[in-house]
Amino acid sequence: MEPALIQVEIQVRGINGQVTLLSDRVQIKRAGVMARWTQARNSGKDIPISDLSAVRIQLPGLLTNGYIHFYLTDGQQTGNTLIRAASDENTVLFNPRQFAEFANLKSQIEKKIAAAKAAAPAVIDFDQLDKLAEQYKQGLISRSEWISTKKKLLGL
Repeated sequence: MEPALIQVEIQVRGINGQVTLLSDRVQIKRAGVMARWTQARNSGKDIPISDLSAVRIQLPGLLTNGYIHFYLTDGQQTGNTLIRAASDENTVLFNPRQFAEFANLKSQIEKKIAAAKAAAPAVIDFDQLDKLAEQYKQGLISRSEWISTKKKLLGL
């Protein structure tokens, strides 16, 4: 059996890095003077789609650049200022001319995050199921309440 091909879906170049959306992950590569200045410790990064919780774009202003920031499910986040964003390994800066490309990238990544969440198996709380069954056995809830609540807990 052949391994699945990893397909490049979108690739955009920003001021301090390049973001590539692959079929299973987001790849950030650093290159250029601005990247060496702001990202000296970070040469690049691969973020699996399953590790992303959200994507945010800060619009560029008249005198400032914008940025795209990738939020991870582990909750480790930095502040929302341009200065912090410039050195954040999960952020890429862009200028106003590049905004449309980054907005499209954000939209495509959000679709992949939503699809990954929909495909992820639900976490089943077995203790809650046991309590529910006990309530039904004791006659505290009706059969229809027991069935509908059980389906919700099982993600059906």
